[in-house]
Amino acid sequence: MFTGREGPSKAARPVDILSTVGEAEMQSALARRESAGPQERDVYASYVNEVFLTALEEKVGDSLVLQFSFGAEPLPFETASRLCHKSISQVAAIISRHPRLRFQCFLSSRHANQSMCTLARELPNLSLAGYWWHNFFPGTIRQVIEERLDMLPLNKQIGFFSDAYCVEWAYAKAVIMRQQLAAVLAEKIASGQYTIEDATRIAFEILYATPINLLRLPSATETF
Repeated sequence: MFTGREGPSKAARPVDILSTVGEAEMQSALARRESAGPQERDVYASYVNEVFLTALEEKVGDSLVLQFSFGAEPLPFETASRLCHKSISQVAAIISRHPRLRFQCFLSSRHANQSMCTLARELPNLSLAGYWWHNFFPGTIRQVIEERLDMLPLNKQIGFFSDAYCVEWAYAKAVIMRQQLAAVLAEKIASGQYTIEDATRIAFEILYATPINLLRLPSATETF
């Protein structure tokens, strides 16, 4: 895995997940485990992450979606919407190395949305979902929706997800999101970019059809 650290230990070469950790480097790091520091822990994490994804790709292929959250860096008592550019490159490298696995990102960094949209355009096995944590504010939601509608096909984006701790907050989040989506679609209709029929189809796709297709969920006709 990548760590998001801004710099390496002064005593050791930094681990770059753009190139995988080999057996010799892993064994060398294990030999230092009694005095392991950030460098060794990065080696362990990178090695285990690659072994796990390689095995998963061989065993299950594209039969499941690996969902991951991105862009909320830990602080002593909370998190911050913070994401270094190198982390985006690292994620792209991981996803591109495993084309038979499907990945889906919950993003908490407003400024990184454009970068993640470009990755989702270029990587067939990456999609984006919802507006996570520090992105869940009306102004940010509208910006993210607008950028994704302009930059991504409808089958690479899911309009809503929630990790709320109770059903009341999940419902409230759904209401907030639908209001922002309606506002964005209304603006695009007013500008002539979409017709009313276009907007209705887009809402249906990103809120219903795409989640069913990407996550391989039963449709309403199959459920009832």
